[in-house]
Amino acid sequence: MEMRRLFIATFVSKNLFERNYSNIQSAFEPVCKGKWTELHNLHLTYKFLGNVPIEKIPEITEIIKDKLIEYPGTLKFNGLGVMPNPQRPQVLYARVYSPEREVLGNYLELEKRLTAYGFQKEKRKFIPHVALLRVKSFDDTFPEIYESNLETYMGKQVGYKISLVASTLTHEGPVYEILV
Repeated sequence: MEMRRLFIATFVSKNLFERNYSNIQSAFEPVCKGKWTELHNLHLTYKFLGNVPIEKIPEITEIIKDKLIEYPGTLKFNGLGVMPNPQRPQVLYARVYSPEREVLGNYLELEKRLTAYGFQKEKRKFIPHVALLRVKSFDDTFPEIYESNLETYMGKQVGYKISLVASTLTHEGPVYEILV
């Protein structure tokens, strides 16, 4: 049975991040090592579906197709966050705000439909974010650098699309293909 690794996401404008991304990298590279997300791969994940049999993809698409559209709303990328915390960073991310609360509403509706379909309910609280860095190692000054860059403003994007995405993991990093 052939499988595809799927998730639901909104890709962000790489032009929006281009200006500030290298500044963030320059600030954090002296205090930590890890894998930075390529500009063209920056995205907000609504739900990770995992490995799905390819014959199920049309059915899943049908259940959520009215959500896989263009939205006129605004996404603001304001400030940094870290998971789980600055003392034990694993992921450095840009916070995402949706003034119209569309992102949260779409997440809740997608979660409801996909859980009813049989996917695992998400146990963690939904925090809209764009992962910038998967931290592999860090030194004692990470919290200090994080604190001094906490309010970094990346910009805002007017209009965005929610997509069903297939991910293929390679040695060079993930390759994403927008299915719908």
